Amino acid sequence: MSTLSSVRAFARTDTSSFSLGRAVALMAGAVVVGVEAVMTRAELARSRRQLAELDERLLRDIGLDRGAARHEATKRFWS
Repeated sequence: MSTLSSVRAFARTDTSSFSLGRAVALMAGAVVVGVEAVMTRAELARSRRQLAELDERLLRDIGLDRGAARHEATKRFWS
């Protein structure tokens, strides 16, 4: 079971009353989801920078031309 699944399971209770533990679990879950999203976007940005540095031979090997690689490499962080 992943950390996020554990947090979500702990956050779900059958009681409708406020619980400090539940509130902390919900906040921790939100932080985990946010950090995962930022890390995913950072990895995507790093991959795009590496794509921009490939030479023609390597681009041909992966089936891209320079224009397609440039288009992908210039996309914004959130794209």
